[in-house]
Amino acid sequence: MAEPDGSARRAPHDGPPGPAGTAPDWALDGRTRRHVVVVADRFARFARGDRVFTMSGLLTFMTSGGPDVEGCHWIVHPGQGIDGTDRDLLEAAADKTGGVVGLVDPAAFGPVPVAPEVVHKHRQENVLLAGVHSPEATLCQAGLRIHRDNELVLDHHTGEHVQGIVIIEAMRQICIAQFETAVRPSLTSSGYAGVWKRIDLSFEDFLFPLPATVESRIEESDLGRDHHLKFRATAAVRQHGRTVATAGIDYAMIRLDRIDTLERRKADQATRAYLG
Repeated sequence: MAEPDGSARRAPHDGPPGPAGTAPDWALDGRTRRHVVVVADRFARFARGDRVFTMSGLLTFMTSGGPDVEGCHWIVHPGQGIDGTDRDLLEAAADKTGGVVGLVDPAAFGPVPVAPEVVHKHRQENVLLAGVHSPEATLCQAGLRIHRDNELVLDHHTGEHVQGIVIIEAMRQICIAQFETAVRPSLTSSGYAGVWKRIDLSFEDFLFPLPATVESRIEESDLGRDHHLKFRATAAVRQHGRTVATAGIDYAMIRLDRIDTLERRKADQATRAYLG
């Protein structure tokens, strides 16, 4: 969206022009600013019109002289699927535009995900959380981070929104992250697995491949048995002031030696039942 001479008027979802709510230094010369979003090529259906670009589309546009409009600065905001490698490519291409294009805040591009073990995953691209923190004892929050090669977006036919299974997995991961970062450090046992008992989920709006947040609040807990810890939590995914989805979740964190024995017994029972 173009706006006259650096005024504060923006569409509600543009976000602040800079990390502290001000434009970058290179955009403070009174020239017109144009805010655009870049997303991974995976989300190409969301990249339509002149406000959202795919990574490859924006690089082509920048290197072909497309944004060289007299009196205009292009300010690029990060969407989902953009990582540190993409940031480096964008910065290199932006440098060649002579100040016409710049990143709103390079640190916002490619947020560092939490370690896979914090959310009980093996592969980094399947981690959906970055910046996990606990502002209160029972509250855990994080930024949603969808890698372009996340297992849940590799083979899905959808429109412009992010599919609901990503929301469910993000809720699972924030509950696990809350346990691993806020609860488990005080326990003697080092290994637990999560077992979901109930999830009461409501989808309230579409989730789009733009920045979003995930949170979990523990409403009740039973820590009486260190091998079988019980929790009741509420989880939510929010995007630019909109609540996308909420859920009430009952789950248990069971010590690995216990869960291995339980699974082995039930697996044998299932096999015997199948074979008659």
